[in-house]
Amino acid sequence: MFDPETVLNRGSTGARLVAVLAALCFLGIATGAGAQTKTSASDAAPIEVTGTVLALEEEGEELILDLGGSQGATEGATVEIWRPLKLKHPVTGKVISDRFRIGTLALGQVRPSMSIATATGTLTRTPEKGDLVILRKAAPAPTKPDAGGPTEAPDKPSGQGDAPGADPEAVVIATMFDKLKGADLVTRIKAYEDYVREKPNGRYARVLYEEAASLRRLLEAEGKPSAKAPAKGQRTRTEPSLVSFKPPTAAVEGTPLELAVELDDLATGAILHVRTRGKQTYTPLVMASAGLGYWAATVPGDRLVPSEIEYFIEATMANGDAKAVVGVPGSPERIQIQDAPKIAKPEKRIASAMLLTDFADYNGLKGNDRVWQTEGTFGLRYGDTGVRALRSGFGVYRGVGGSLNDLDTLNLSGRPVGLTYGYLETEVGFHRLFGVIGRVAIGLLDDGISGGGQILFRIGNDRETNLVLGGELLGGVGLRGFTQLELNTFKRVPILVRTEVTNQPAGSSRFRPPSENGQPTESTQEGEVGARGIVQVGYRLTPGLVVAARVSFQGRTINHAGPGFGGAVGYEW
Repeated sequence: MFDPETVLNRGSTGARLVAVLAALCFLGIATGAGAQTKTSASDAAPIEVTGTVLALEEEGEELILDLGGSQGATEGATVEIWRPLKLKHPVTGKVISDRFRIGTLALGQVRPSMSIATATGTLTRTPEKGDLVILRKAAPAPTKPDAGGPTEAPDKPSGQGDAPGADPEAVVIATMFDKLKGADLVTRIKAYEDYVREKPNGRYARVLYEEAASLRRLLEAEGKPSAKAPAKGQRTRTEPSLVSFKPPTAAVEGTPLELAVELDDLATGAILHVRTRGKQTYTPLVMASAGLGYWAATVPGDRLVPSEIEYFIEATMANGDAKAVVGVPGSPERIQIQDAPKIAKPEKRIASAMLLTDFADYNGLKGNDRVWQTEGTFGLRYGDTGVRALRSGFGVYRGVGGSLNDLDTLNLSGRPVGLTYGYLETEVGFHRLFGVIGRVAIGLLDDGISGGGQILFRIGNDRETNLVLGGELLGGVGLRGFTQLELNTFKRVPILVRTEVTNQPAGSSRFRPPSENGQPTESTQEGEVGARGIVQVGYRLTPGLVVAARVSFQGRTINHAGPGFGGAVGYEW
């Protein structure tokens, strides 16, 4: 008879001993698969009847199974409940299928094709439709042989041979041993343990697990360290434990996150359970092997949303049980999720050009108190805050005017006023809905150089409906204060309403030499203050091109007033 301990104690020829052990194990498997032995019913492998959870009743307290009396189910019998998993490997693309035990159920009412079951003890997961259930029944006892000779196996078809190839699992085992011919001990141990992980409930899982343990002892006998073998005097462990794990403290929103853990050799796998904080249920992610004892899984980026995710990690064992090694369902680990950096859109600069002309008569078209002003502008528009816009342009201002006494009482002609100027203007936005506009102008009068400027306050955004308040000073021309409402309610029809208070065009007095008879012929006095009302209506021909027409009425007294008109065209790109 073959004694593994005797062979192990013989010492140095490890590879030959492994070959002998493998061959003997194979012979034992083949004998068990194909030959009839004189074993009792208690030694025969139990029969597994597999079913499915069809529905959950009474808020999950009762489960409806498709196991019934016709399949051997009886009231009071205990069945196992397993959670099947089928996932795609993120690196290789291979589909990985497995199942994990989550507890046991007791059968209540049993009908021919269905039964009702309730949980016995605490389940590690909430049951769901589609979970697997396994009913284990004792194998039927073999017929005892008569005194006269051997007994045939019951129900065995006539003529069927006893070859090992008749058992599919035995064929797999035989193929594995054939591939392991000449392999070293470490390769054999890994092959046996991989088979146990893949088929923890297989008929030969136990013998292969024990064989792997024996080979580990053989390694020790040859003086080679066995991976994570218990020290002398240390109690043999039956559950896997954590070797190392470095938890991340933060992750970035939408960016996949990989978690890896190192477990001892009692672990046959690992599962990462993750959920967004505030959710009730976890999503399981099967961790793939990343080296001897290492397991890793990647949390998809779409699950990483602010402000936290919660997770725990379980190690699985050969019998299908699982043990939490990092966190627990009721007290999980947490990872802060940071907002992903936002990529700002490049600042769009809007260029614009505009030409405006405006005529105003203050005295009934008599020609002695009037003004004509034309102004061209080019500008760049930036953001809503900070430097909002820069504009530059030119203007031509021509008019005649004087005091009411000179013009209406003495019937003098109006004094000519003219200024040709250029200007630079900037708008600063302190808030999206508030900005300040400043303008500096310099130009030529008929008799010298002059300058001036404007200071304006904009309430609202220049791209929307807004109100502009401010004033203007032009040397040799006069003062002007105005209020301007720009209505952009109708995108295709921009409307402007403006009021002015001004003493232009003759807002300052000027000495003129008298005529030959000693009497002045034109007004030299400063003009009086008058008021203007202007309405301008535009039409947007294209998104960037606007044409507009304006009408106005202005006067200095009720008897000193007249009409006005003008137009504008603007384009931006």
